[in-house]
Amino acid sequence: MNMTKGTRIILLSVAALLVAGALLLNASISESHPYSYIAKTLREYGYTLDDDDFYNAGSFPDTTIQDILAGQDLSEAVAASVEGGFPSDINARGDIMLLLLTLENRDVVTVFARDGKVELCFIQRISSGEILPLTKE
Repeated sequence: MNMTKGTRIILLSVAALLVAGALLLNASISESHPYSYIAKTLREYGYTLDDDDFYNAGSFPDTTIQDILAGQDLSEAVAASVEGGFPSDINARGDIMLLLLTLENRDVVTVFARDGKVELCFIQRISSGEILPLTKE
């Protein structure tokens, strides 16, 4: 089948528009992911992860981190989180989401997000229970 030059140009133009549309749609979908801002924050600390790597351990509307973890001593977690550069206000009220991220060495990054932004974030060594701050590489 022989195509004329005009038909070829039209087909190539349509194909280019489809590719551009797919790229825009892909960017739009990844920006609308509920964890994209949190993943972006952790990437700034040198972690390689996708938005889908988090485990959502719970969402708690109109509450505080302190209320969620009532009876727990949070001083070590707050100190590590502050050292990592996070606000760490465990008494700030809002919609709280608890996300967990398992690292290759089996340590766990614990993220408490308040109203979509990282509020309290630290690493917990599973082997020893030690709590460490996130550090930028």
